[in-house]
Amino acid sequence: MTSMLDPVRFDAPLVNPANSGLWAVTAWSDTTEPLRWLPAGVEIRRWNHGFGDGFGVWAAAWNAAESDLDPAEDVKLAGERPEPLPAFAAVTTWAADACDLLAPSRDETRTRAAQIHRLREPVAVEEQFAARMLDDLDSPAAAAADLVAAIGLLDEALAITNTLGVIHARPRWLSVAAKQNLLVRSGTVLKTPSGHTWVFGGGYTEVLEDTVIATSPTFGWRGQVSVRTAEDVVNNRFHAVAERSLVVGYEALIGAVTITGGSGEGEG
Repeated sequence: MTSMLDPVRFDAPLVNPANSGLWAVTAWSDTTEPLRWLPAGVEIRRWNHGFGDGFGVWAAAWNAAESDLDPAEDVKLAGERPEPLPAFAAVTTWAADACDLLAPSRDETRTRAAQIHRLREPVAVEEQFAARMLDDLDSPAAAAADLVAAIGLLDEALAITNTLGVIHARPRWLSVAAKQNLLVRSGTVLKTPSGHTWVFGGGYTEVLEDTVIATSPTFGWRGQVSVRTAEDVVNNRFHAVAERSLVVGYEALIGAVTITGGSGEGEG
């Protein structure tokens, strides 16, 4: 016998974003003011990286006379301020939903648009950010047979800067990193044994593939999420769009390593 009753409807509860990717480690500046960075992005001035000839080790004797110095070698005034990276462009993310014009449907439409945006925005921003990191590479990524060797190379690159940085990788490397004792939990943040911050971004999967990249800490500027609505009376439709503009950037890209040994299964 076929039942004519409708199935019981259950609304899945609205879940929070995983908050384990780029979003969680970025130092955000939230604003309700006009988004002055929207037209041309943000140019980050360098204070901690890119010294070039602005540092050296004095090779002459401590008591050398001026006549003993070589103007081409023994000079301490060759430093020039490093040029910033090209400006980081703003990204605008959006999510939409639509239903009929009844009052309950309107509330549902607004909620759906906002929740879709809330969950999908971090991953979409990571995709854009990953592409920017690859663009900033001034030489091909180094090669390493496995994740341990890759992190060793990035540790050395970061150690030369004498700063702590962020290591960006696709999520498949998280379990490998755990197996190889490369994860140290610090509150809700994952660190490497040397103290650098891991970002296993869902948006990195298709863009970075098996390349792991180290940068300086990330900064972000974002406006408020706005939900705009419109009525289509002719077609009995109520539309809602949630959107926001934001920028994510860094002072320096430190290095990149491509892992050539596959996904790491069976390592160790």
